[in-house]
Amino acid sequence: MEIPPVPDGYRFIACLTHDIDHPSIRRHKWDHTTLGFLYRAGFGSLWGFIRGRITIRNLLKNWMAALKLPFVQFGLAEDFWQGFDDRYLKLENGLRSTFFVIPFENRPGESCRGRASSLRGARYAARDIANTIHNLLNAGCEIGLHGIDAWRDSTIGREELEEIRRVAKASEVGVRMHWLFHDQDSPLILEKAGASYDSTMGYNATVGYRTGTTQVYKPFQASRLLELPLHVMDTALFYPAYLGLSAKEAEVVLDRMVKNGAQFGGCLTVNWHDRSLAPERLWDACYRDLIESLRDRGAWFATAGEAVAWFRKRRSAVFETDSTELGAVRVGVPADSADRLPGLRLRLHEVGQRRGMTDRTVKESVDAVGAWGPQR
Repeated sequence: MEIPPVPDGYRFIACLTHDIDHPSIRRHKWDHTTLGFLYRAGFGSLWGFIRGRITIRNLLKNWMAALKLPFVQFGLAEDFWQGFDDRYLKLENGLRSTFFVIPFENRPGESCRGRASSLRGARYAARDIANTIHNLLNAGCEIGLHGIDAWRDSTIGREELEEIRRVAKASEVGVRMHWLFHDQDSPLILEKAGASYDSTMGYNATVGYRTGTTQVYKPFQASRLLELPLHVMDTALFYPAYLGLSAKEAEVVLDRMVKNGAQFGGCLTVNWHDRSLAPERLWDACYRDLIESLRDRGAWFATAGEAVAWFRKRRSAVFETDSTELGAVRVGVPADSADRLPGLRLRLHEVGQRRGMTDRTVKESVDAVGAWGPQR
């Protein structure tokens, strides 16, 4: 008898998340990010078109954006990196996703070897995009912390979390570290800082199961904090320095991971950056196809906080032998878990002449009695 990592009514969980690194190209002036954009939009796009990696339409979009950039910088044309909130809300069409926001501007923070590269410092602070944050919250999305030094210092972590709480007017805030910085002590440090969960454990340069699972789990160092592992990042898929896949090649990889989710349950966590729907990336078609694949295979689309809350509910279930009925087992679920989250499922593994397994819905009620089933 078990409660599988599968929400009732669905086959698995899908978390659509977005790291907010560059919400405005105008704020970058003519720094390395702007120069990199010009190179990729110009020569990079041409080379990609020659190799059959991008369409002529996207090539022209990128060239037009590059030509328009001086007018953008002088405020004479629209900033094409702004408005990521509306682009994602339209593309996701009612699905609630999670946006991880950097708290403070121009803070590169520290790496495990000392001060991090100045390239890590963001050109915005959470308060600079307060209107965007409120637009996302009004649409039912979640705002999390894209942490700078929270992974190594709980005092700084509290400062960073408090800034996001203040701007987003939220009491519970989860974390994903900028550049995925972490070490073995990070779970305990983040827990002491007051983070409700972490979603840092994933790969920068590839996709897959860095922690070997799609389940939310509790790191050994923590007593309360849960980890929502990260499995797919757009830059890892498409950047030439990483996997460097074409859209068709990425579709094959993603389809395999979606099939794994449908087969084994758990939560498939995706990170598509804020500027990835805009020039010079224009990775919207692949993201749209991924959403359709997740929907077709029966995913429950949850914010990161909702996915973690569902796993907390699953972890809180208790099996007890019922003394009033011979050979019966009660599954207890705390009464306060009766919320809008999907229910749990009870899986019975039968042995003997009738081998196999069957799933039953765990019926939640006010008296905290989850389900009754014959003891096998």
